[in-house]
Amino acid sequence: MRISSASSHNIFGPLFGHLFRNKPINYVALALLILLTLYCLSSTFSRGVANAWYFNAEFSLNDWAKQNTIQDKAEYQHTLTSITKAQLLDPTHPHYAHMVGRIIHWGVDMGYEDKAKLAEINQWYLLATQLRPLWPDPWVDLLQLNNVLHGYNDETKYYLEQALATGPYIDLVTIGTIQVWLMNWSTLSGKERTMLFQQFDVATKQYKVLSQVLQFAKAINRENLLCSQLKFNPKYSKQKDSHLYRRYCLK
Repeated sequence: MRISSASSHNIFGPLFGHLFRNKPINYVALALLILLTLYCLSSTFSRGVANAWYFNAEFSLNDWAKQNTIQDKAEYQHTLTSITKAQLLDPTHPHYAHMVGRIIHWGVDMGYEDKAKLAEINQWYLLATQLRPLWPDPWVDLLQLNNVLHGYNDETKYYLEQALATGPYIDLVTIGTIQVWLMNWSTLSGKERTMLFQQFDVATKQYKVLSQVLQFAKAINRENLLCSQLKFNPKYSKQKDSHLYRRYCLK
């Protein structure tokens, strides 16, 4: 069916009239739409680049953990630069803030950074908890760092409570809390000692976790506290017959 020019005018006339009746308003709306689109594209691109820098740093951090060392200062500086770029591109991402703290912490431990940096590291961990309060990892790092800096004070206890509240069965939490409790055994209350052995019960369920806990306890001469549990508590008969018991509990 052929549409006459008159019919065409009747159909499209109101449409174009509606679009261009208020030209300034339409131009403003179009400009805002373009700006919003550009912002979204820019934001997506920035986050993508930030993610690439983050994974570059994460690869190095995982390698350091496996090797228990950093190859050299140049590698440390490269990794720190990578995570710093990621954090600057996406400052609201909790993982980036947390990893900045962890990498600088490695730098202090390896002697590449001054110990005065520990206060800055503490702030990075705190920022990570603010950005993601229910994530246990930075709470554990805060717990251990504050224990080193200030001992088993109220702040350390608060971080411990938060770590347990956000990840009571997470391996990192189990290991971190037990380590801090063992280091402060002589000052623990009866309730805290009970909590230690409750968390140790969690540790016995995982061979790798139990190994790390017993290894640490032996390193600070507190293995008898844990080995006595394995020796005398019937529910740990399987663990008592293990290689770990013979290695860390038998003289």
